[in-house]
Amino acid sequence: MNEMENKLNTYYEEAGIEPVKGVTDREGYYDYEKMFDSFCCPNKDDCREVCKLDYERKRSGGSTKFRFSPRSKEAEAIVSPYYSEKKYKGHRIPRILVVSLSASEPMERKQEEGKPFYLPRKSHWRGTTTTVRSLLDPFIELKPAEDEDSLRIIVELFFHVRTAKCFSNADGKKQEPARLYKNCGGYLSEEVRILEPDVVVTQGGAAHDKSKKYVFEKNAERTPKREVEGIADADSIARIVHLKEGNRRVYWLRSFFPGSMAYNKFYSADHAGLEVASERGIAGAKRENLVRYGRDIKKFMDEEGR
Repeated sequence: MNEMENKLNTYYEEAGIEPVKGVTDREGYYDYEKMFDSFCCPNKDDCREVCKLDYERKRSGGSTKFRFSPRSKEAEAIVSPYYSEKKYKGHRIPRILVVSLSASEPMERKQEEGKPFYLPRKSHWRGTTTTVRSLLDPFIELKPAEDEDSLRIIVELFFHVRTAKCFSNADGKKQEPARLYKNCGGYLSEEVRILEPDVVVTQGGAAHDKSKKYVFEKNAERTPKREVEGIADADSIARIVHLKEGNRRVYWLRSFFPGSMAYNKFYSADHAGLEVASERGIAGAKRENLVRYGRDIKKFMDEEGR
């Protein structure tokens, strides 16, 4: 465990949001009640009650039971040496922090014997690894994610945090009730202070809003959009902003949440660019316009002398 990861875990423990150990019942399913009981978050009862009420109000029958899951150790993200040391195979890389909404921590799809490795085309994790691989293209050469090992390399080059630390099935694939983001948003400030990112990618409305409130200095959204070569200024999703803690300048990329209705717009030919033709079926494939943002990030890093 490196120093950065140790600080982060210490903070989670002190704040009461340390991930819990996954507990299963006799049939091998997660026992969410026991996991909830072992979770120490001071807001857990409020969050679960809101989610349960929302679930009861919106469900239309069926046998699915309500579930509310705290953060689990099995899905715990690790601060890799590549991220903390800002270096991969001798090449300097930026620290990229991805702030998402409240999807469960990404789990890699297991590769079935005799079948090609893949991630669902509109999944959160596929969109995220695609974004990261594209942004890092000007810094290092990464192979496409054709198997679990090559995907894991991409995953170790950035860090991922959720705006809401728990998740439920109250809204299906939609965002959780607003109360979760309100209760959890304040944790972002210390997370970002510890992780010291160079690039912050926010995915979705709640991630944008809570980052503006707790991570960036006031009026961050009013700073001029970044002029990126090959992208119309009006379409740019990049800004240079200051962090509240330490007043450091960071590159902020305000993206849509992969898998949402806006996903196709963000990853369309007129914005993020087409995938490289030979990589259309590969997880973590590059996007032409996101590579352009990566080149602009390199300019920013060189200017900052980081």
